[in-house]
Amino acid sequence: MERANILIIDDDPVCTGVLLAMLGDDYQVTTANSGSGGIELLSTLTPDLVLLDITMPEVNGYQVLKFLQADPSRVNIPVVVISTLVEVSDRDFALKLGADDYINKPIMPNVIQKMVEKYL
Repeated sequence: MERANILIIDDDPVCTGVLLAMLGDDYQVTTANSGSGGIELLSTLTPDLVLLDITMPEVNGYQVLKFLQADPSRVNIPVVVISTLVEVSDRDFALKLGADDYINKPIMPNVIQKMVEKYL
């Protein structure tokens, strides 16, 4: 059986490393350390799930969400935002732009696992 593909887009190497350690045994995990790198990967990769940070330099997570929503072939890819932004307005804006879920950092392994299982 083929493993589901998860794309992690986050400029924080610690966060990316933790997610990779948590998910790498069970899923095919691809990472991008910037929003622009994530968009570049999305031009050739159709992941089963995207885990997306919001606060990144140059191209932020909101812009990545807009990119996904503008492409009919990618609009149905589930996106879970994992962010340090804790305001309800940040969460609401991400959901309005097409995110399927929103969780706050620091990463809680049980929350991440449940979220991944929910969308895969």
